[in-house]
Amino acid sequence: MLRSLDYIKRIATNAFTLGITALCGGMILQSCDAVYDKEIPCEGKYLVEFRFTNNIMETDAFSSKVPSVTLLIYDKDGNYVSHQTESGATLQQERYSMEVDIEPGTYDLLAWCGLEGSNAFSLTGGEIPQKLSEAKCMMEREYEDAVAISKQQLDPLFHAFNTNVVFPEGESAHDRLVTVMDVMKDTNTIRLVLTHYNGQEINPDDFSFKITDDNGFMNFDNSLMEDEPIIYKEWVKKDLPTVSDEIEAATGTRAITVVNSMLAEIDMARLMIDHNPRLEIQRKDKDEPVLSLPITQLLLHAKGEAKSYMSDQRYLDCQDEYNLLFFLTDDDGWYMPAGIYINGWHVMYQNSGI
Repeated sequence: MLRSLDYIKRIATNAFTLGITALCGGMILQSCDAVYDKEIPCEGKYLVEFRFTNNIMETDAFSSKVPSVTLLIYDKDGNYVSHQTESGATLQQERYSMEVDIEPGTYDLLAWCGLEGSNAFSLTGGEIPQKLSEAKCMMEREYEDAVAISKQQLDPLFHAFNTNVVFPEGESAHDRLVTVMDVMKDTNTIRLVLTHYNGQEINPDDFSFKITDDNGFMNFDNSLMEDEPIIYKEWVKKDLPTVSDEIEAATGTRAITVVNSMLAEIDMARLMIDHNPRLEIQRKDKDEPVLSLPITQLLLHAKGEAKSYMSDQRYLDCQDEYNLLFFLTDDDGWYMPAGIYINGWHVMYQNSGI
């Protein structure tokens, strides 16, 4: 009888042991999110790293400049496969990478950055374009007498497009970096300062500013699509008094000079060397503009010797802020002998009919 009880006990013990082993084994096989995932590497996601070195300093400024990322993935036939969006503090980490969960294969990756919450730009193919050819981005505009107008501060927009990106199969894809997307900024700020050469007061309400271009519609590869002319107007205009001091050579005394100036800011979309946008400054009580100049040619004067290794288009794509200073005559005309200051560069103007 005792031997029968021992036999039954051994069977029960073995059955219990086998059951626990099977159960634990099943847990290991079913999920690598359990406690074992720190000890046993699991199949991970692919990584896509983002950078922003296409700036005038040519250093990575992604974490401080890019507010959101929308990554769209298409197959080699241009069909939508997947998308992901991230924003906020996640993007502020050093060498930010997005985890991408996708089947192995070769894809085209398109990133439009800054769209989340933007009132300035939107995708023309809908929130999630189903074709790569539809993933175009258009700047919002309003209309005055059937003329397209933009007079808002533009949300910063960034773009990157990597083609033929291979997501490998076979060995573990855990933490596998498949590509780096280096974004380019598609928005620019033009700051215009007016001041009288003799220091007299200036009234901002007397002047209006505009830049005309047809550059508000960008293709998936960031080339410009055919667009209507857009008049970019100042989104801010205000007094800008500055104070400077000089030492009089004869007496050695210091004289304080107050220079009355005004500031206007215009935000506009991507500048291209094959376009011919014009800057016009107008005094409201005059028929002829104070000045009318080709803005792209003007801005390239500030490229300087230090950036001479850059192509003109590369410079325009990297430099996104421009500060221009013009001097006015007593009757609010342009005082050309004083030239123009562009990002600190003094450019002497010669009236060549441009």
